[in-house]
Amino acid sequence: MSDIAVTSTGQHGVIVIGGGHNGLVATAYLAKAGLRPLLIEARPVLGGPCGTFEFMPGYRCAFTNSPGSFEPRFIAELDLEKHGLRFVRTDPTVVHPFPRGAFIGWRDRDRVSTQLNAYAPGEAERYFALLSDLEELGRYLGASMFRPSPDMAEAARNVPAHLAGLFDRVMCGSLRQLLDERLKAEEPKALLGMLALNATLTPPSAPGSAVGLMMRPISLASYAALDDDDPRRAALRGSTGLPVGGMGAIIDAIEACCLAHGATIIKGEPIARVLHASGRATGVVTANGNEYRAPAVLSAMNPRTLFEKLLDDEAVGADIRREVSAVPMRGSAFKLVLALDGIPTYADLPNDVMPEQAAQVQFRIAPSLDYIERSIADGLAGRLSARPIIWGLMLSATSPHLAPAGKHLLSVNAWHAPYNLADGTWPEAGQRFADNCIDELSHYMPNIRQRLVGVSYLNPVQIESELGLVQSNITHGDMLPNALFGARPHRKAHDYRTPLAGLYLSGGGTWPGGYVTGIPGFNAATTIINDIKSKQ
Repeated sequence: MSDIAVTSTGQHGVIVIGGGHNGLVATAYLAKAGLRPLLIEARPVLGGPCGTFEFMPGYRCAFTNSPGSFEPRFIAELDLEKHGLRFVRTDPTVVHPFPRGAFIGWRDRDRVSTQLNAYAPGEAERYFALLSDLEELGRYLGASMFRPSPDMAEAARNVPAHLAGLFDRVMCGSLRQLLDERLKAEEPKALLGMLALNATLTPPSAPGSAVGLMMRPISLASYAALDDDDPRRAALRGSTGLPVGGMGAIIDAIEACCLAHGATIIKGEPIARVLHASGRATGVVTANGNEYRAPAVLSAMNPRTLFEKLLDDEAVGADIRREVSAVPMRGSAFKLVLALDGIPTYADLPNDVMPEQAAQVQFRIAPSLDYIERSIADGLAGRLSARPIIWGLMLSATSPHLAPAGKHLLSVNAWHAPYNLADGTWPEAGQRFADNCIDELSHYMPNIRQRLVGVSYLNPVQIESELGLVQSNITHGDMLPNALFGARPHRKAHDYRTPLAGLYLSGGGTWPGGYVTGIPGFNAATTIINDIKSKQ
């Protein structure tokens, strides 16, 4: 880096590194507070995995599909509807195929209960009792989405005796054991298995694998439901709705909000290093030699990348640099986009659900915990799963302009594609895994190959290169108890501050972790604002 010719560009209030959704949320709140933030993004477009990407000519979507976890309060507080954001509120919100017929995630709890009880008598009562118990546990943990998390020992001290067994099962036991104890049918176990593990390369039989079920309960414990339609209250991780224009529409609205409040945004300029002097961050230098100065720097990139590549030992200390740089990523994301000449047929839909209705909502493919276990085991062993876990959405059904006229776009997130293959290499393995995904989709959409007019995909190595997601890990590290509570990304940097004064952290590598919530961005911005106010 020493041979970079440096050009000074002046002073700013706060510099934000990284224009993913968390960096944008942070910038918006900093701008609203009058702190004149400068956001610098390495890529020519904003949004990271949430930004719009043209996979084929005329076929555009984000790497992510659904904003089901995006914090509703941010939409209101940032007035994103004023900046063009609109939602289609679908009902149902999800379709999950099973051998005994597709489960339909209606917003009506009674309709969900009817399906659960058809799998096993009394299953709805058991299912909702488990969710209720998890919500009660969430109230006692002492954790909030909107402040740094306590460590596990502190959280355990807050838990009453009647919930101690549940705490042990969630934090130290396995998801499989918890679900086998509380439920009888395979279908609801698979429904919750998909929610708990999502992109985590951890099988349901592994210790700590149930902690993903605590994200919604902790959110509800952080603040009460806004209304009866609050998506956190839905029976099956309900959705805030689908943004018109896909996830990129959320990014566009937040960008507009940032600019309206006086933020400056620079795109296509990677950061080379964080500047510091006398134990304090003073700005950044970009790869092309531009120097930007500010009394506060907020990184919304993966903490591992920041500590390993943009900081030196003098800035934060050799020990913490080494330890954060060694945080395991274990990613497994594979992105597949299919161009179709029409809406495919759907197998085993109930009589009251039309194909056009199913096409509008997210679908999830993983019919049992055993299926999930095998797919993840393949990924851990470096094998391409013959039957991958799939989350998909036909975006063009609610946003027709994302595909050419008369065509449809099917956006698929497939797991678990091993970043490091035991046999073969990427990109050679890409077509084989794409074919495995299409084969699995054909069980749900029998004529999908006949409808197929184009295929595009990004393998884990390509995703890392394009988005900066280390080893294709979408959450910037494991979402497991030992990497969440009081230790994300490190005990000396868990409160959005770092040992280097004026350097702050955000993004999925901080509490409350990854997924599209925007909360880490909000929390980091709030921390900066409060620190500045305390010195005035």
